[in-house]
Amino acid sequence: MIFKSLRRKKSGNNGQRPPAGPSIISSDVVIEGNVTTAGELQIDGAVHGTVRAHSCVIDMQGVVQGEIIAEEVYVRGRVIGPIRGVHVHLHAGAHVEGDVINETLSVENGAFIDGSVRRSEDPLAEPAPSRLAYAPAPAFPDFGAPSNSSYDQDYRPVRAIKPR
Repeated sequence: MIFKSLRRKKSGNNGQRPPAGPSIISSDVVIEGNVTTAGELQIDGAVHGTVRAHSCVIDMQGVVQGEIIAEEVYVRGRVIGPIRGVHVHLHAGAHVEGDVINETLSVENGAFIDGSVRRSEDPLAEPAPSRLAYAPAPAFPDFGAPSNSSYDQDYRPVRAIKPR
């Protein structure tokens, strides 16, 4: 019993769990609903709903159709909806269709923004922007049944290649 209290004092986290590693939504995952985490989130797949995180990375194959609320937002993929972030980074190849409310913003050459950009001292406390008519999420195809929809024709699995 004595050593248990000493261990707790040495750990420095007041008995709380250590912070978790980053959460990753891989390229073959489609989430219909909201995603919330207190840590880091990397999206390589698709999320159709609101995303709340401390730090959010939408990678090149990633798609978010909904609002993103995070302190740090890195966009390399596609976002259809508003972004509220303290520090927002739009990298080359980013495609954003929605309003961006931020404290700081960096935009690389080759990034696309279709929406208003507004600076705010506290973007996370701002009320959500008025809901625009964002396109509804396409239904995830049934891969067992043949289909001629454009979504099926555009879908191509991504092959990951490890660098040497």
